[in-house]
Amino acid sequence: MKKISTTKLLLVAIGCMMLHWPPANATIRTAYQGIDSIMRSRRAVLVYPNPVIGSLTVQSRQPIQQLVLYTMDGKAVKRVMTNGKNNQLSVQDIQRGAYMLNTIFEDGTKTSKLIIKQ
Repeated sequence: MKKISTTKLLLVAIGCMMLHWPPANATIRTAYQGIDSIMRSRRAVLVYPNPVIGSLTVQSRQPIQQLVLYTMDGKAVKRVMTNGKNNQLSVQDIQRGAYMLNTIFEDGTKTSKLIIKQ
């Protein structure tokens, strides 16, 4: 069986994700300003730097209760209880690759971002 390098596998995974998802910090504008658009703006999350090496900064407009980092196959690799709108997540102890960061707010709503660990 032929081995595939981690870099090639990562590039394929990122390519597939980009076909289906908007850019990590994209703003999606709707034609109307209903309750859905208001809730979406309250749940907006700024995550940087991305790609990340050591520590990830996660900021939002409403308090974050928990940050959960998942591998692309759905395994939780890091779960951190937080409080507040500005948080740091250390990723020095995880391997290079693509991950999903789920942000869970105090009201129970969630958002997801694609994170690349260098």
